[in-house]
Amino acid sequence: MFLKDRSHHAEQLDNFDLRGPVLHQTLRELGQINRLFGNIKTVEKAIWREVEAAKLRKATIVDLGCGGGDLLAALAQTAMQKGYEVELIGIDGNPASLSFAKEHNGHPSSLSYQQADISHPDFLIPTCDFLISSHFLYHFQDEELPAFLHKQLKRVRRAAIFSELDRHFIALHLFKFVSLLLGFSKMTRRDGQTAVRRAFRRKELRQILKQTSFTHYRLAYKWAFRHLLTIYCSHDNLSK
Repeated sequence: MFLKDRSHHAEQLDNFDLRGPVLHQTLRELGQINRLFGNIKTVEKAIWREVEAAKLRKATIVDLGCGGGDLLAALAQTAMQKGYEVELIGIDGNPASLSFAKEHNGHPSSLSYQQADISHPDFLIPTCDFLISSHFLYHFQDEELPAFLHKQLKRVRRAAIFSELDRHFIALHLFKFVSLLLGFSKMTRRDGQTAVRRAFRRKELRQILKQTSFTHYRLAYKWAFRHLLTIYCSHDNLSK
């Protein structure tokens, strides 16, 4: 049971001029959803698996479209507990979202933020060991994504990890039910449903990857209708 065609309607959260209480409430609620459905734990587990496989004690990690910064904050805390020395960089197009992230996630020395329009043709990520992102790939048209990945992943030394929704009928209605049950705002409910409708199916992700030079990847299906895509950017850095 899946939604046949991808939607290309924008979310309200994609408006970089959005700010104030409405934005703050949406970011808080999306952070709650990420924790409730295990997205943060899923990405954390994947990142530390790759760090340990590469036998690294230091790593630079970039989060594309970091929003309220809840994933970065979790990584900063876990890195401290594990004794890793990390540089965490969050990138987002909305300066108000970055202000929210700074205010609500404290000021660990390992964490910094950059404002940038990721869709701009001149955009380049900072050179890093790992690139991570959640609910990000669906912002691109199918034909745009291979070129974006090819351009950006050349700047990644180890791996890129994307946690993406699955465009599934049950996922859509599960989100509707949970968001109503938890009393989420109209904007969060609407944007969440739009995100599911914009998401990729597994076979679509595979087709996109065929159009890139990255042939070494892991595409796993995770709980709550989610894809975890790990793209290895160097043949020497594959997990065993």
